[in-house]
Amino acid sequence: MTISTSRLCLTALIGFLCVIPTASKIKGDWNHPPPPTKYCTVKHNRNGADDSANILKAFTACSTNSIITFLPANYSAYTPVTLAGLTMLCLTSAADNVIIHLNGNLLLPNNITKTYATPWFYFHGSNVQLIGSADFEWGRFYGFGQHWWDLGNRTLRPQLATFNVSGGLLRNLKVIKPVAWGWNLPGTNLRVENHYVDAKPDNGTRSDTVFMYTGINISGQNITVDGYYGHNGDDCVSVINGARNVFATNGFCGFSSHGLSIGSLGSNGSFQTVQGVIFKNWTMDGAVYGARFKSWTGGAGFADNVTWEDITLVNVSTAIFITQNNSSTHISNFKFRNFKGGLNANWINGGDATQSIIFDLYPGTALNISVGKMVIHPFKKPASATTVICDPTTLVPGEQSTLGFDCTRGPYVATPIQA
Repeated sequence: MTISTSRLCLTALIGFLCVIPTASKIKGDWNHPPPPTKYCTVKHNRNGADDSANILKAFTACSTNSIITFLPANYSAYTPVTLAGLTMLCLTSAADNVIIHLNGNLLLPNNITKTYATPWFYFHGSNVQLIGSADFEWGRFYGFGQHWWDLGNRTLRPQLATFNVSGGLLRNLKVIKPVAWGWNLPGTNLRVENHYVDAKPDNGTRSDTVFMYTGINISGQNITVDGYYGHNGDDCVSVINGARNVFATNGFCGFSSHGLSIGSLGSNGSFQTVQGVIFKNWTMDGAVYGARFKSWTGGAGFADNVTWEDITLVNVSTAIFITQNNSSTHISNFKFRNFKGGLNANWINGGDATQSIIFDLYPGTALNISVGKMVIHPFKKPASATTVICDPTTLVPGEQSTLGFDCTRGPYVATPIQA
């Protein structure tokens, strides 16, 4: 194994879990773990030096059936995770049933030359809980992303974290000014509670340099997000290739968010899929979109059985936006229910700030799509002024009878949804 002299090669790092999971080691679940047998407290360097070695020491000592606690202090997380030499560097047994109490904060380098185009923090294991402090000032991840945003730097940006865990809990975590994307969830049987994201630039700009900071990316299976409050560009929650059985509820999306999204699917012409997703009880405030589906040019695959329900819109550009016309990625069984609120004065290309629905469909590939109980008004106009953009020639035969509105380019007119 080669260890870089410019970057400490750690895989059990920054308060996170490094394991080599095997079939014999993945057992139990985080709701009923065995009692802890070890307790470790992560030492903090008071002089501001890198705390990575202290964190590694704690995780080496407490890798199984343990509780690891961070003190109420600002830990310097100056060394990212690298996957080189993973087996040799980690413990040979899997790190299972570990509870991490993040009573302090984790600080990335305040230096834009520290580039690293993969997650800065990486979890890989089973039955892992990461619990932030109930105190709003602690349990934070500081990315110092404002420096990157001001320069418009989009290359080699560190992503914040990947939680590739079987049976896991993330609770009371606060993400402050991430450099790029927030949390990636490729694991299984996960629960996220009371998640906070502040990716709103201090200078108040809404330029496209800050539209690249998704709050939560989900590609795993059996995942619940209950409680999200965020101000960020790009998607608040993005459900991407491989995701199955996702339930995201009780959230607030502010600033210039791209909303609650499926995709993008079909990157580089690949076949990608998403199945079984529910977004329920969300408020979108100042967002570009409320509900969103998007696919890549030339892509393939499908998204099936997706519901957006009980969505409140406050000054949103477009309530429902499907961009599928540039690929043959099929969509089916999409339901949009109980959308209410108002649009802002912003508009997208081809629109005039009155569109509540834009369906840009690939001909013959959208099946059983329906919109019901929608009451939305354009900026300073009544709900009767709401319009839609939808091309009826792209619909599958018979689809108009279940769509819930007239597919046309013109006024929004609700129609019965036939069984």
